[in-house]
Amino acid sequence: MTPQNPELSAVERRLLELVAEGRSLITAGSELALDTFKVTTTVGALRERFGVSSTAAVVAAAEAAGLLRPAGRQPVSG
Repeated sequence: MTPQNPELSAVERRLLELVAEGRSLITAGSELALDTFKVTTTVGALRERFGVSSTAAVVAAAEAAGLLRPAGRQPVSG
């Protein structure tokens, strides 16, 4: 794992996917049965690992690193 390309846990990935789909952090956390403290600490840790200062930047960095499918795009089948 490097700061430019950290690995994501299943919970981190799903949280970022929900945020990328337009949900607020609180709504996404609720869907994942995470309390507000867990959501904020998880996102804070992701910001630090990716070296960015906002949740949107975490999502963008994860997409750019190939860790998340870009929001609004369906997986390619084939």
